[in-house]
Amino acid sequence: MRKEVLAIGCALMVLCGCGNNSAAQHYESGWAALEKKDYSTAEKEFQQVIDLDSRLAESYRAEGIAYYSEGAYPEAIAAFSRSLNNMDDPDKEFKKDVQFYLAQARMDYGEVDKAIEVYSEILKAGEDAQAFFLRGKAYIISMDDYENAGKDFQRALKGCEDYNLYINIYQIYVDNNKAVDGDAYLKMALELEPQDGEDYYHRGRIYEYEKNYEAARDELKTSMEQGYEDAMLLLGRVYLEMEDPASARSMYQEYLQKSEQGAKAYNGLAMCDIYDGAYDSALENIARGLKENSKEDEQGLLYNEIVAYEYKRDFATAKEKMKTYLEQYPEDEAALRENEFLSTR
Repeated sequence: MRKEVLAIGCALMVLCGCGNNSAAQHYESGWAALEKKDYSTAEKEFQQVIDLDSRLAESYRAEGIAYYSEGAYPEAIAAFSRSLNNMDDPDKEFKKDVQFYLAQARMDYGEVDKAIEVYSEILKAGEDAQAFFLRGKAYIISMDDYENAGKDFQRALKGCEDYNLYINIYQIYVDNNKAVDGDAYLKMALELEPQDGEDYYHRGRIYEYEKNYEAARDELKTSMEQGYEDAMLLLGRVYLEMEDPASARSMYQEYLQKSEQGAKAYNGLAMCDIYDGAYDSALENIARGLKENSKEDEQGLLYNEIVAYEYKRDFATAKEKMKTYLEQYPEDEAALRENEFLSTR
């Protein structure tokens, strides 16, 4: 999903240029609410702009983003569709941006075939690597059509030097139990010439996927030398895979000294503690990580909290934590299997 949003400031200037100060104020308030994740207020503010009949394409797009952000996919689909229908002489990039949002909303709502139609519409206007990639993914999700998916992936990769795209294609195959087919994309990625610390980081990721931990370590060290801080986190995990918790711990501690976002590092330190049998220390690090309020890292921290209690043989607390965890993440297969084990304790 395209997370980037067309420049808010530019959209505001367009609205202000209409001479409708009230519409501009509502539009600005809507974006402010959206940034605070106050989706209900954002929707109301954007609807006020629409009611004033001001810049409908931009306003419906903004309203659609608010609906999409809270998981109201039918309303998001309707808003994005209205945005497209109210484009008299649309800027090509603006139209494509809204089409991407519409396609993703349809994907998330389960209307994969309709999402494919939107991606095909985008591609009628010109080749686009992201559209080829996402349509290929949709072919697999919708109909297990690996032939057409493969063709789209090859088009997406034409002239591509973005390691992430190769890795994302590989991940699609892994998610569909076809890791062997996905391996070819990792090998293609390794043929690229790394340009900077981020490239070396992605090469480290690839070698980790291939379980070539020595090569992953070397690439990640180079990434760190070139100033790419996230390499410390992955290198910590690689050291754990290499059964070297002391080196892993040093990576996580160094990351904490350099970064304001510590949830991943605290989770890594907790895993080092579990490896070393220091379960109370693990729980302390998990608590520190949870205090960071990182939604991205919360699931991993909560799962490792359960693991720590299991190793402490405090099965009553582990069961209680697992019950809460599964209420939040009911489709976590690893947790479901672990819950079966806990039920015997």
